[in-house]
Amino acid sequence: MPLKVFLISVILSIPLTGCVATSSVLEVGRDTYSVSSTADGMASASSAREKAYLAGKDKCNKDGKQFQMIHEKSERTRMDIDTTITVTFRCLDQQDREYQRPDIRTAPNTVIEDRRK
Repeated sequence: MPLKVFLISVILSIPLTGCVATSSVLEVGRDTYSVSSTADGMASASSAREKAYLAGKDKCNKDGKQFQMIHEKSERTRMDIDTTITVTFRCLDQQDREYQRPDIRTAPNTVIEDRRK
């Protein structure tokens, strides 16, 4: 009987596990790349973020360079159910003058229109 209960609990939990899909790393400029990762409604946004960063770090490691994050964008997709994280980054040599501590700031998400003339 305990095996039957175990199998039923495993079968019932399968639909509750979430998926994270990660794109290929795309070159968007000199030493500059972008990768996106989407978590469905059952997976956390942090898992999508982690997968995107790991894909970027793997790309840089394969090239023998260091990962330098430029920008991260998070957006709700597919009827506000999924979360897509897009990371833009550079792969830089350790000695590159641009390889330094990043100044990470949150981008403003509010636009204020000034109608004064």
